[in-house]
Amino acid sequence: MTIDLTALLVTISLLIAFAISAVIGIRIIFRKFLELSSQNRLLKALRSLDELALSNTKIESLFQGIVDVIHKELGFTFAVFALLDKEAKLIRRVAISLDQNSVADLQEILPVKFHQQVVALSNRENLFTTVILEKRARYTKNLSDIQVGVLPEEVSREIQQKWHLKSIFVHPVLIRGEVLGILEYASTKEKDKHSDLEVMIIESFTKEASRVLENAYLYQNLSETTRKLTYVNQRLKELDQLKDDFVSIASHELRTPMTAIRSYAWMALHRPDVPLSKSMEKYIARILISTERLINLVNDMLNVSRIESGRIEILPEPVDLLSLAKDIADELYYSKSPEKKVELIVLEKPIPKVLADPDKLRQVFLNLVGNSLKFTPAGGKITFDFFTDGKVVETSVSDNGVGMSKEDLSKLFSKFGRLDNSYTAAATSGGTGLGLYISKNLVELMHGKIWANSEGLNKGATFTVSLPVATPD
Repeated sequence: MTIDLTALLVTISLLIAFAISAVIGIRIIFRKFLELSSQNRLLKALRSLDELALSNTKIESLFQGIVDVIHKELGFTFAVFALLDKEAKLIRRVAISLDQNSVADLQEILPVKFHQQVVALSNRENLFTTVILEKRARYTKNLSDIQVGVLPEEVSREIQQKWHLKSIFVHPVLIRGEVLGILEYASTKEKDKHSDLEVMIIESFTKEASRVLENAYLYQNLSETTRKLTYVNQRLKELDQLKDDFVSIASHELRTPMTAIRSYAWMALHRPDVPLSKSMEKYIARILISTERLINLVNDMLNVSRIESGRIEILPEPVDLLSLAKDIADELYYSKSPEKKVELIVLEKPIPKVLADPDKLRQVFLNLVGNSLKFTPAGGKITFDFFTDGKVVETSVSDNGVGMSKEDLSKLFSKFGRLDNSYTAAATSGGTGLGLYISKNLVELMHGKIWANSEGLNKGATFTVSLPVATPD
């Protein structure tokens, strides 16, 4: 039997080609497997990192957790986190990922305990310093390069030999462009044995660790700020309470002597049996006016203190607004209106009673009419008018005085609200800036509303109070 040599050679060639293809295919598959394995390790490490961030907000615990993930999930021999201390200009090692036995072995070798190992920023020979100053990752195959100025070179060599270290990757941990610290990745593989994917994994993990730490620092700062704000807020409440107590006590103590002074001044001014000279009469009249202003100031401060501390009591009952308006018009006409010759008008209309506290409502309308008297010139008019839709009654107090600009309307009902324009400047008697603030709060406590309107300067103003209609219920 003869053997076809050509056919045999072809067959052998095909077998060799097939074998080579199979080897190449296996190598490609194996490389893909390694890549997938590396990517899987990264995904697991990132998931562990996120779980760590969600379960722990303490910065020190995060440092340790990060290096533990590098050791357990990414497979590095150990990892170290070093923190930059800008004030002291030092780099401090704060966390290392080793099991307890390895840590014990390391402590026997180290002449300086791990947490006491610091690198001075002035030590330019140390790779840690280089990485921080340049803000970029570096690589070394000698452990002594990151222990210069910290450990003797022979100790660094002993550690490197004991753990068979062949390569060390040093990466800066950056937060908003500023260096927070350093992550050190120690491996038993030489650098050229690390694939590009593995190098990319180190870079990706470092960035994610930076993100986690940035969020933790933000949370820590927010918590600290919240704690400080809570303390300051509590102190403000205490001071506010002290202020209210002081105002309340001072108001009570001031009101009694002021009332006595006003009474004696009024009696001295109106005693028919003791004639007064024109000068003396003028001086006593001024004493009486000033005392009344002081009493009004004290009363306003006392009312504000009661309103803001919730100590004011509202006793609602059906109130006849028409009758109340007439009483207030008569009272003010005989006490103040003749001095300025201002006409007080009440437009009579059939309106239902409202549910309100009659004393507090009287105080509100006295404030509104008193305001109008201040800013209405002699010969002017102040008018009470009413409107109802069956559910509420709106009572308006209108004047033809100096009015106000649209911009100033929003300032009217604020505490110590004083306007810069002529509406305030036109007042011939002083005011506390509290009357409208008190009125607004009293009306709202009676479940009503109050607002103001004006067409502009020198076009008068209208203040309106809306209150619910009193029903049998």
